[in-house]
Amino acid sequence: MGTTENMPTNNPDVVLVQPDIERDAALGVKWLEGELGRATLTSMGVPDKDNKPTTLEDERERVRGFIEGQDQLNWMIEYQGRIVGSVWADLQQVGNVPAPAIHIMIGDPDVRGRGIGFAATSKVTEHLEELGFKDFYSRYLTKNSGASGLLESLGFAKLEEPYTDDDGLEWQNAVKANHEVEKE
Repeated sequence: MGTTENMPTNNPDVVLVQPDIERDAALGVKWLEGELGRATLTSMGVPDKDNKPTTLEDERERVRGFIEGQDQLNWMIEYQGRIVGSVWADLQQVGNVPAPAIHIMIGDPDVRGRGIGFAATSKVTEHLEELGFKDFYSRYLTKNSGASGLLESLGFAKLEEPYTDDDGLEWQNAVKANHEVEKE
């Protein structure tokens, strides 16, 4: 599966577009460099031991995986004509998170807080519904109030109790259910 078609969102400034290795690898390096990049990865749950600078070749491989992978749907997020992040849906369970699980990264810190994540995640949820999925999952670090607020605004609720992973990070799974599941 890997990628899918470009999709406009309910926000005319936000479009989900297919990943492009050369364009997006260079952006990945830019987004993940320096203290801001490490802070982005920390907020996404990358433990300190793995939170290291990336290379152009590493990012090319990551984007290639987005394009060629069969267990995810992947898009880059275009805001006002420029790529600012990525959003993806795991179609198979990964770790403690049931599938389909939606994840997002706004890589450009200058555009955070502008509703981009809401528009992108809403569109992915809508697309998954069109594919026949009824329930959607995600997870966030319990200390990441931005992620928790985004998911709550989209109708996600806490699923079970928070849990601690092997790196000592505390996570909360979330579900947007269209039928009865065990929610907290």
